[in-house]
Amino acid sequence: MVLKVLHPYLDECKVAFVAVANKAFDAANANRMICIYRSLPSAEDQKVLAYGCLGLQLEQGQSTTDNSLDKIIYGLCHGYRQVLRSSDIPHIFHDRDFIYMLRELRFELMNLNETEEANIREITPLSLLRALEDNFNGVRVEEFDRLVDIFATVVGEKCYEFRSLIDEKQQCRRNIPTILRNSMKLASARRRLYGRYKLIIDESNDESAVRLLFQCGILNSDPNQTTVFRMSDFPDDIDNDLRHVEILSNIKLCMETGKTILMINTGRIHGALYDVFNQNFSIMANEESRKTFSKVAIGPKTVDVVVHEDFQCIVHIKRSEFKDIPAPFLSRFQKYSFSISDFYLIQLRELSSEEQKLMRDIEMKTRSFIDHFGKEYFYGFNNDTLYSCLLSLIKRNVQDELYLSNIHENYNQLTIQSKAFIEQDINNKKQCFLFYIISKLLQLASPESMIFKLPTFDESTSRLLCQNYFYQQEHFNIENFLDRLISTSTSVINDNELNMNENIEQKLSNINITKKLMIFTRTSSSIMSLNKQTKNDLFRKNDEYDGMEHVGDKVNIVNLVSHGYD
Repeated sequence: MVLKVLHPYLDECKVAFVAVANKAFDAANANRMICIYRSLPSAEDQKVLAYGCLGLQLEQGQSTTDNSLDKIIYGLCHGYRQVLRSSDIPHIFHDRDFIYMLRELRFELMNLNETEEANIREITPLSLLRALEDNFNGVRVEEFDRLVDIFATVVGEKCYEFRSLIDEKQQCRRNIPTILRNSMKLASARRRLYGRYKLIIDESNDESAVRLLFQCGILNSDPNQTTVFRMSDFPDDIDNDLRHVEILSNIKLCMETGKTILMINTGRIHGALYDVFNQNFSIMANEESRKTFSKVAIGPKTVDVVVHEDFQCIVHIKRSEFKDIPAPFLSRFQKYSFSISDFYLIQLRELSSEEQKLMRDIEMKTRSFIDHFGKEYFYGFNNDTLYSCLLSLIKRNVQDELYLSNIHENYNQLTIQSKAFIEQDINNKKQCFLFYIISKLLQLASPESMIFKLPTFDESTSRLLCQNYFYQQEHFNIENFLDRLISTSTSVINDNELNMNENIEQKLSNINITKKLMIFTRTSSSIMSLNKQTKNDLFRKNDEYDGMEHVGDKVNIVNLVSHGYD
């Protein structure tokens, strides 16, 4: 369709024209030009490519002792072809991933001295594993293990020491946060040769990976260092060119100042950043300075933008959207998969053996409770729910070390109401954490399910669960619930604590503040019709509790349903 405007120029042969496409043109366009189809590279072509990416001539590899380097390069090429054919590994890798892996190995292979003369060293099993971690990731752990085994087996047929990766990869392999953190901190020389921007594949559907990036220190929450760009899917925003231009202008500013950007749900503007993602840069340098430029399409214009050496880009996508993303887009990035469960297991391994055992016992007992109660009775429960609760118990101190927190560090303005239930025995840390997680799970249960399941527990347990759910949590009155959310209450501090603690305000100030909540409720016309004008009907003054009137002053209602959005 777009090429139709070129027909007169192509017919008259007055304009030189070269087109590169992933698909064949239709007959109307194809018969106006010579079409050349690029076949898959042969084994020999791939070998020549590998030598070029490693900065070698064919003669150099064959001149080494026992032709060992030539054998390794042959194994790498053959291993890559096997990965592409393997049914056990998702077909998300392409020639660009292979090329960047070879570029990374070039740093291990070449020792550049001050005169820039290259001394050929060796490609080691560990350097191969590191290159695979950086360039062939984005798959699940078991799939990556299979990928490493393929390379280790094929290269190991010629160089036996590489077979050690099959058994030793578990001990040598880095976790995803470490890989990503190291890649983000690459020196500029290495980044220019083999560093790519990052693609985060979120295994969850609630953008949990974004929170994990900040939590583990990969991204800095300082707005002077990191900017998050997020686009909505509301109808008025989808085709809002003005909004797109605004976001692209801000991205341009981040590129010039060397910030790190995180792009979430920004697929509609990816085409404008084609050259940036592709790292198709123009360089202007003299004896005093060096500047890098890339093209960005802002509105109807394409402008050259300075790219600061410290600029980093992370694109976030959901695993559920992964299958719809075109292959050329995927190959532009280093790909990493993030999930709550994997991240929890990574942090668990950094705790002491005693704390690890404690957490495993808590997980086992919590799973027993979930199986008995029935996971179908917890709204929104999925495979990551339990791991998310367990992960919240692991904190990081000022020395950047992980530790198992104290129960008092985990209360917020809602869970503090369950303090009496959680701290049945304050000296029993395992029980406190177990009851804390159970209390959080009960927040997801409906009153009907509680009435149905409570008789299945023993009498003492049933009484505790009943008291926590019906008396210490709020499941029946949205006004009371919001009052708990936005107000600081001392109702959970008993008289003894008031007498013992003179500075009760300081104690309350240590409570974590929850700012985001999702409420599961029945369909109600009064709720569905709420807006700014009718909120006073909800937060009406109650004769028994006059303090309720202040809630309406602190609550604003944005009702998307009443505006026609689904």
